[in-house]
Amino acid sequence: MKLSYLYAKVLRRLRGKVILNSIIHPTAKVNSGCNILDSSFDRYSYCGCDCQIASTEIGAFCSIGDRVYIGAAEHPMDWVSMSPVFEDTNHSWPDKRFARLELPPIKKTLIGSDVWIGYGAIVKQGVKIGHGAVIGSGAVVTKDVPPYAVVGGVPARIIKYRFDDETIASLVESKWWEMSEEDIQKNSHLIKSPDDFLEQIRELQSVNRYGYKCLVYSGLYREYGLLFTLCSERRAA
Repeated sequence: MKLSYLYAKVLRRLRGKVILNSIIHPTAKVNSGCNILDSSFDRYSYCGCDCQIASTEIGAFCSIGDRVYIGAAEHPMDWVSMSPVFEDTNHSWPDKRFARLELPPIKKTLIGSDVWIGYGAIVKQGVKIGHGAVIGSGAVVTKDVPPYAVVGGVPARIIKYRFDDETIASLVESKWWEMSEEDIQKNSHLIKSPDDFLEQIRELQSVNRYGYKCLVYSGLYREYGLLFTLCSERRAA
């Protein structure tokens, strides 16, 4: 490996990052050169270098490449002028204000879990990207993206879906990204086979539901069974 490559890599990581009014899960990662504002990253999600992310909720296990822009501010296209000199905002330039007109409220951008966003993609403010979706490099996403859709282009369009309808519905229903780390670890060897993975998850969730019902019934029996016994003793007396 060349020394110049290592030097450039070290310099890139030393640039720092800005994270303001945001919640980053301890297992999530924000790389250097990023500006993160009013956003959240759920567990095991990451974004590459030089990303700009504002007013966005990012789910778990998401992979976001370098130079991705999500939820950026918008100029008021329905006004006579779109210049910030008429806006009541703290803009970097210019200082002059002819008026201080209030902008429409910022729309929250929602990114589901297990979403992959490629290098240089742009996601418009207020868009909702479904679980498991793929956003191609350089795509400009202006509309909602369904779960497990693969989109690309300017503006982004659906190219295909990662799986058939039945598998997609099962994956969304499973909400595997919400499982405990222990359960994910136990079933991680099946990640390469969606059918086997889903079958195992169904069995696991069935066992968990059965165990929960047993616990509830046991609690009801202890509570009301004891109450019934006490009532019977009082009547006998």
